[in-house]
Amino acid sequence: MKRGIVLILCLLLLFSGCGSDGYLEDMSFTYLLPQNVDSLDPQTAARQSSYLVISSIFQGLCKIDSEGNVRPGAAKKWEANDSHTQFIFHLYDDMAWSNGQPVTADDFLFAIQRALRPETATPSVDDLFIIQGARAIYNGEASEANLGVWAEDAYTLVVQLERSYPDFPALTAGTHYMPCNREYFESSAGHYGLSSEYLITNGPFTFSSIYAWNTDYGSRKIELEPSDHYRKSGDVIPAKLTYLIDYEDSLTQDPVAALINGSMDITTLMENSAHAAADQGCGIQVLDDAVTGVLLNSENELLKNLQVREVFIKTIDRQNLLDRRMDVNSSEAMGIMADCVRWGGESYYADGAVMFPPQDDQILDIVPALLTQLNEEQMPSITIICLNDEESINIANGLIIGWNEKLGNAFNIEPLEDAEYQDRISSGNYQAALYTLRAGGTTPYQVLKAFESTSSPPLLKNPEYDGMLHSLNFELFSYRGLETYLQNQFVFYPLFSDKTYYVTNPNSTGISASPDLTIDFSQAKKKE
Repeated sequence: MKRGIVLILCLLLLFSGCGSDGYLEDMSFTYLLPQNVDSLDPQTAARQSSYLVISSIFQGLCKIDSEGNVRPGAAKKWEANDSHTQFIFHLYDDMAWSNGQPVTADDFLFAIQRALRPETATPSVDDLFIIQGARAIYNGEASEANLGVWAEDAYTLVVQLERSYPDFPALTAGTHYMPCNREYFESSAGHYGLSSEYLITNGPFTFSSIYAWNTDYGSRKIELEPSDHYRKSGDVIPAKLTYLIDYEDSLTQDPVAALINGSMDITTLMENSAHAAADQGCGIQVLDDAVTGVLLNSENELLKNLQVREVFIKTIDRQNLLDRRMDVNSSEAMGIMADCVRWGGESYYADGAVMFPPQDDQILDIVPALLTQLNEEQMPSITIICLNDEESINIANGLIIGWNEKLGNAFNIEPLEDAEYQDRISSGNYQAALYTLRAGGTTPYQVLKAFESTSSPPLLKNPEYDGMLHSLNFELFSYRGLETYLQNQFVFYPLFSDKTYYVTNPNSTGISASPDLTIDFSQAKKKE
C-alpha cells in the first residue's frame, strides 16, 4: 500500500513538471534588455545590453559578487608580489569552450592583445593601460612582445603592471579582459561576435542553436541554454535563459505586473515601487552601487555655456534637497563614487574627501555680465526630467523652487515613465535630469569612464576629458584630478549615495545581481 502511494506521488510530480525539491524542472527565465545589443564580442561590445548577455556566456579571470567582492572566475586562485606589481593567475585545468576546445592562458593573453590593437576599437580600453607596456603598444610605440602579460604554461597567466595596483583583480572581471580563442577568432573572417554562428563561449550559458540570436526586427531576442562544456555544467540550474530585445511597452509601463505574471523574472525599480512589489510577494536585492544627482546636458543649446551651468549648480539648495529625501536608507553623497567603489581595500571616500562644488550664492554676482554676454534678459528657463514617482518628483520640485527663487525665472519638471525617461537620456533629448549614476563596478575607473564621450548613455562629450582619462596613471591623485575636472565642468552634481533595487518574480529565487551591472542566472530556480 505504502509503495503504491509513493508511486502515485512520484507520477504526480513527474506530470506536474515539478522536481522533488519543490522547484520546477526545465525552468525558463526571461530578462528584458533596455536596448539592442551591438556585439557579443567581449573586446568590441559597447552597450550595457551586450555586457549583460556577455556575462552569461563568458567568464573572465575574476568576477564580482553581489557584495562587491572579487571572486574566482576562470582563475581558481591568484597571488601578487609584495609590491602588487605582478599578479599570477592559476586557471582551472578543466575548462572548455562551447566547441569542446580547452580554455587556456593563451586565450586570455590573446584577448588583451586584441583589445590593445587600435583596429579592434575596444571601448574604454584605458583600464588595460595599468599593464606594463600596454599604453605604448596601443599608441604604436612598442610591439606586442613588450606586453607585460605571458602564459607561463597552459593554465598559468602572469600579469606585470606599470605600478602598484592592489585592486587589479577587480579589473579582470571587465568585459574586454574576457578570453578569446586565437584560432577560432582568426577563422571567423571578420564575423566574430556578430551572430551566434560565429562565436564560441566559455561561460555557464551558450547559444541554443546557430539561430538563437534572432535579429529580425519585432522579434529580436537571444536564447541561451546551459553549456555542456562549462566546467560546472552540472551546477547550472535553468534549462533556458531568454534575453528579449523586442517586447510590448506594457511590460515596462507596469513592471510589477510583468514580474507577477511571469513575463520577466528580474528588473530594477525605484525604492517605493520595489517595496510595493515586495508586498505582492516579489523578492528584493539591494546594492549600494549608485549616486543620484542633478545632470545638466552640456550639449543642449541653453546649457552649452560653462558659466550658465556653473550658476545652476552653485545655486542648488543642497540641504533642502537632502531633507526632501524619503528613502531612509539613502545618505549624502561625497562625490560621484558609490559606496561599492573601493580604493586600497577601503571605501573610496574613507579619507574624508568631499568632491562636489560648494554652494555659493555669490555666483549670482556674475549673472548680469553673463546675461549681457549671452544677449539675454534673464537666465534660460529649463525643464528637469525625472522618473514619475513621488520621491523623484518631490526632489525635482525642491530643485526648481530653489532656482525660481534665486534666478528670477520659471523652471519646470517633466515626470516620465521609466522607458521614456531612459530613451530621453540616451538620445540627449533633455536639458536637466534627476539622474542616478550606476558605478558599473568596484573601481573608480569604471565610474569615471561613464563620462567618456563614447559611453552609453553619453553624459559628457569632451575631448579634453577623454584625453585625461586616456592618460590616467591609476593613482589616487590621478582619479581625484579627473573628479575635480568633472566638478569644474558642472555636468553632474551628486546628492545621494544611493541604492539599486533589483526585484524578482515571486516564484523566482537564486538570481544574483552585482555592482558591475551583471546578473547571474546560473543558480536561478522557480518554485512550484
